[in-house]
Amino acid sequence: MNYIGDKLKNLRQQLGLTQTEMAAGVISVSFYSKVERGLNDIGINDFLEILKKHGISPMEFFEDITIKENDKRKITGLYNKFIKVATEDNDVEINKVIKDLDKIKTQNPDIKFTKIAAKLIADTHDRKALKKLTTKQKNQIKKMIFQKDTDENEYYRIVILANIIRIYSIDEANFLVKNVIRRYSGSKKRENKTEIALSVLMVNYANWCIELGKFDYCYEPLDFLKKLPEKIDLAFTKILGLYFGDLVRQKNDEANEIRVILNKAGFGTFVNKLVK
Repeated sequence: MNYIGDKLKNLRQQLGLTQTEMAAGVISVSFYSKVERGLNDIGINDFLEILKKHGISPMEFFEDITIKENDKRKITGLYNKFIKVATEDNDVEINKVIKDLDKIKTQNPDIKFTKIAAKLIADTHDRKALKKLTTKQKNQIKKMIFQKDTDENEYYRIVILANIIRIYSIDEANFLVKNVIRRYSGSKKRENKTEIALSVLMVNYANWCIELGKFDYCYEPLDFLKKLPEKIDLAFTKILGLYFGDLVRQKNDEANEIRVILNKAGFGTFVNKLVK
């Protein structure tokens, strides 16, 4: 990344200077031109001298780094909060996340996409809300999830898909889940948050398939879930995977034992949403 060169160019343009004026006799114009284009590295002494010539302190020049670092910490916290409240179906907190993201000064693609994701989940995660959507609305949501400018936000797409999987027909969902499994099977470069999102997608999809009696659709996602790393962050979804596996194999007593344990652990509201 040509950070210094880009910053110098932006500063020069803000000051209304030519490259000759910006170089200020400290370095040659041809050398300075290459610095802006990222072809040459400028020495620290020359860099500081150019700033001094134009009355700019190093602190002023690098001010945006501090702002970006602060924003980055806020964004990371909000992303984590978003995943948590989305899983809990907490519409009030989801909308708070959206408002907090709106306050971030630099609205990069990740932030914009997260706001879309949060809004979609807030509006559609409830089954009653999904049933009220028209075909046109469903198609708009599908298009939004897979639009071109979100190609680098695979993680957030998985989060959305996990929460609104029922917007699709079961066969469409089966096709999408199989594609996700093929994409991530055997990958050793998955981030922890991506593995969590994948695990949530698998259990939500399996729960729906069992509701519909599509037991044969469950084997691949449950096998994928089982093969995910043995991490504490994945413990809950892995337990749910065992539960759904017991249902598919008609081991109802074992499945009920898991329900009892989850209820005792304080997940009663969540357990009531699980297929029996």
